[in-house]
Amino acid sequence: MTTHIPVDASEREQALDITQSFAVSAPAGSGKTGLLTQRLLKLLAACQQPEEVLAITFTRKAAGEMRERLLHALLDARDNPEPENPHAKITWQLASNLLAHDEKHQWHLLQSPQRLRIQTIDGLCRNIASQLPIDSGLGAPGEPLEQPAIAYQKAIANLLKKLEKEQPDQDLSRLLLHLDNNLPEVTDLLQTLLEKREQWLEPLLSVHREEAEDYFPFVIRELIEDQLGQFQTALGTFAGELLDLADYAGSNLQKEKPDHIISSLAGITELPPCNDQGLPQWLALADLLVTGTGTWRKSVTKTTGFPAADKKSPDPERAKAQKERITTLLEALADNDELLNIIAEVRTLPAGMDESQWQILRAMARVLPLLVAELKLVFQQLGSTDFTEVAQAALVALGDSEAPTDVALKLDVQIRHILVDEFQDTSQLQLELLQKLTAGWEPDDGRSLFIVGDGMQSCYGFRNANVGIFLDARNEGIGELPLTPLNLQVNFRSSNAVVDWVNRTFLKAFPPRDNISRGAVRYLDSVAFKPQQWEGAPVSFYGCVDDEERLKEAEQCVEIIQQLQAKAPEDNIAILVRNKKHLQQILPALTRAGIAYQAQDLAPLASKMVVLDLLSLTRALQDPSDRISWLAILRAPWCGLALPDLYAVANHNPGEHGPRDPRVPPILNTLATLEEIRGISDEGRNRLQKTAALILHSWQQRGRKPLRVWVEGLWLALGGPATVADKRELSNAADFFQLLEKYDGGGSITDWSAFELALQQLFARPAQEARVQVMTIHKSKGLEFEHVLIPGLDKTGGAGGSDQLLRWCTWLNSDVENRFLLAPKSPRSGKDPLYAYVKHDNSERERLEGTRLLYVGCTRAIHSLHLLACVKSSDKKNEDFKAPSAASLLASIWPALSTDTDWCHWLSADELVTNTEHTGQSYLLRVAQNWQAPPLPRGEYLARYRMGNNQRGEEEEINLPDLGLVHQRWFRHAGTVAHETFATLTESPQRLAAAPEQLIQELRPLWQLRLSQLGLNGGSLEKAQEKVEQAVLRTLHCETGRWLLDASHRASAAELELHSGGRELRRNIVDRTFIERNGVEGNGDGGGTRWIIDYKTAEPANGETVEAFIEAQLEKYRRQLDGYRRLFYQRGERNIRCALYFPLLQQLAELPAE
Repeated sequence: MTTHIPVDASEREQALDITQSFAVSAPAGSGKTGLLTQRLLKLLAACQQPEEVLAITFTRKAAGEMRERLLHALLDARDNPEPENPHAKITWQLASNLLAHDEKHQWHLLQSPQRLRIQTIDGLCRNIASQLPIDSGLGAPGEPLEQPAIAYQKAIANLLKKLEKEQPDQDLSRLLLHLDNNLPEVTDLLQTLLEKREQWLEPLLSVHREEAEDYFPFVIRELIEDQLGQFQTALGTFAGELLDLADYAGSNLQKEKPDHIISSLAGITELPPCNDQGLPQWLALADLLVTGTGTWRKSVTKTTGFPAADKKSPDPERAKAQKERITTLLEALADNDELLNIIAEVRTLPAGMDESQWQILRAMARVLPLLVAELKLVFQQLGSTDFTEVAQAALVALGDSEAPTDVALKLDVQIRHILVDEFQDTSQLQLELLQKLTAGWEPDDGRSLFIVGDGMQSCYGFRNANVGIFLDARNEGIGELPLTPLNLQVNFRSSNAVVDWVNRTFLKAFPPRDNISRGAVRYLDSVAFKPQQWEGAPVSFYGCVDDEERLKEAEQCVEIIQQLQAKAPEDNIAILVRNKKHLQQILPALTRAGIAYQAQDLAPLASKMVVLDLLSLTRALQDPSDRISWLAILRAPWCGLALPDLYAVANHNPGEHGPRDPRVPPILNTLATLEEIRGISDEGRNRLQKTAALILHSWQQRGRKPLRVWVEGLWLALGGPATVADKRELSNAADFFQLLEKYDGGGSITDWSAFELALQQLFARPAQEARVQVMTIHKSKGLEFEHVLIPGLDKTGGAGGSDQLLRWCTWLNSDVENRFLLAPKSPRSGKDPLYAYVKHDNSERERLEGTRLLYVGCTRAIHSLHLLACVKSSDKKNEDFKAPSAASLLASIWPALSTDTDWCHWLSADELVTNTEHTGQSYLLRVAQNWQAPPLPRGEYLARYRMGNNQRGEEEEINLPDLGLVHQRWFRHAGTVAHETFATLTESPQRLAAAPEQLIQELRPLWQLRLSQLGLNGGSLEKAQEKVEQAVLRTLHCETGRWLLDASHRASAAELELHSGGRELRRNIVDRTFIERNGVEGNGDGGGTRWIIDYKTAEPANGETVEAFIEAQLEKYRRQLDGYRRLFYQRGERNIRCALYFPLLQQLAELPAE
């Protein structure tokens, strides 16, 4: 059999040379994760301890995937024969070598995978900072805040309080005055600056305090010098000819138009100095060569200093000769795109700034460090931090090359090899960390650095990523350590037709060369490994003409998906968008067409009606004077008052028939006097009576129950679960209740701002897995689908075009040093050169990143790619359609549409066939008048708040352990705490990285406290704690146990809450569930086996065999597990396996399927 060998096989083989350090460029679909896994296997097999190898990723998901791939390779080498596939054979052989090495050194990696140092960059920083808490300035490391915006807002508020003093801060006052005292927007901008402070804090503080105010002037001068230096270099041999012609043109204009910019070139004999003083003449030279629209001049006239050679000319022959010379020069430069781009950049340089602008910049240089100082104080007060603070503390903990700390020396001994994935998304702070970790490393000293990335996929600028760092590392190395650049070329994902189209299109869309300062990346061709297997068109573009409401675009998406599903029903389809807002018309169209889809992190939890109703209910119970919330809960489906009835309630005056009780809130008073309400319908009164009775009863329970129990109990009594149309809404409600429990401050929410911010960051549960996936392009990174649709290409993304009050930019200078520049917008009209420059820089970076983002989206496709946009027809001659906005994704490939039209389809919005008419009728969703709440089973929502006095004959939840005798209750509580511990370990995978004995030591005091809360003490508490310790420790030392706790499984969940039942609502808690991947990971088939696990801490009785005990337990819990199986089956899952795991026996017992 002939084996197809990749064209870059030699580069892949070279990358496995563990004696060398490499910087690998791995474009989309090139198998970089597989290459990383192979090198990691080979490195581990050459080390004395597995901790000598450090693999760094940027997300927990990526870290879990890398760990899973490595362990899967080891299991495959242990259990299966050597494969024939060349790539798989290499992995198998490397894994076999590691297994032998593992056995020789007794590492037991399969049983103790926590010894593998595969970490996120944030986790690494935290580990480093925690080793030196005092010197790092972090103190005892606090947990990073889930909503650090709360801390940022407090720091800003503290800073602004300085304005309230008798002698307010002059710099702060000057800044606010310059920004027209727009305090809300200033606050938002300062918050964004704090979020991105890693970009600007280091360069701003790198100068001495007394020089800080001169930082921005220095940066501007340096910027001008760098750009003019590039202009001078790019002119090359043309400089002499240009100077002679410039002198001629300037001399002519000095007589005719002395105010013309080119007149300043009169008498010039050499190129101007490359500084701010020489900038005006450089701009004059640019004006001589280039038009106002940025194109090369094709001709010159007397307005540019070259008069016609006619009778009016004092020297016609010279005029003719000079005109011919300038024409020849312009023709020679016509194809010099590099010089043209440099001139365009020079023209944007900030020139002619007045003293008031310099004063504002100096004030900002003094204000920003004060703002960061306030933030540090807030962190100290909260006992928490954010990830940027942790990373900065890690840098302090490592010291510097001249004075390394003990932590740095310790790590230098421990770590001998480092691998970094997705290096194109590295920030300046992360680069500095890597530089310190590799300080003193030299070639051939037995240590290696291996970075992998793809500059063409760098699309996380909003997360402080700087692709210029990756470009520079490939050229110059990291610190003092040189890196050999390697280029992977083969695309194993997409078919050859898709790859060919991507190559043709993006070669023109990307800039022609790299630019480290601006973050521009040139395109590198890929080579397809797969032949074309799809019979349809590989790439199609659909331009929806004059489709202002975007209805035709949505209809076309539906039509494409229907055609694909009819042709290949098992294929996965993805709809990828730049922004969630771009799905406004598409998702309803999919629903109308009956197309099932799964949307990942697209719908905010707070946008769901069930959550909005619960939020109103919570607000009303928390604040009796909140009339809007009280009226909202009467309008909600559980009551469902019509608007006229609601109006009657709102305007009822409870005191008009007697004295008003000032202690009773008005709406509550109304609910207590229903018979007095006038103008309410009979139906409204009946509905209100039922609701009012429940609310008034609940109101009497305020302060007696935890907040969640109070709100959830009333919601259940009102019939909240009966008002939802989709079971997912019950899960959304459960997420709200969990958040409510988290922010319970003694029966009330004490910080509504923090609660609402946390709620805004949660997303509604997606639908069950479907063949159609909907997500943002950013979310799709690393995934693949048979077919991809990317609509909304004409829509713009960021705020590059908006005139916000404050802008800033960062870049790497010619010495690859980080630079930062601020530009506050003056409220006064007029020229603002600094603001114009920074705005141009922002727009260019967004444009370049937008092109890379589109590349990411297009390269997710395996068989077919479908691009959609709305375009406007043009009235101009020789132009059918208006060009899209430069800030859109479409702009980068628009030129390709005019040269390669075979794949383009232009659709008229007039041809719309979807029925989008609305009847105008409004519907009020509400429960039926005769609805009755189902009885709540014992042992459910309030189980943890009831004492153990269950009466026989009452309904019990089968999953609750029997109470048994009083002196045996410790065993039941031990099981409870063990279950809670397993859930915690699953949800906090970083804890599993610690050695089991160390982890047990950390958990003991927590177990003791929890068991005390459950009412145990003395000998019972000791026995329970010992039992918990045995269960957890044996699970951690069990390969199967660690597999169960591994959070990297797909759809991983612990203590998963599911709801079942018709009239009898039942809440089910599944101890552990996940989907085990089948086949080749990442193949896009979405396959896998759903595992449902129930933990059982019971043991065989004396004289009972393990086999008989397990058989009895399976029979005892068969009905419970079958119930769980049915719940997942109802959600559309078919491949389901159920099992009991016995921690004390280290055994997994599967329930046979019926």
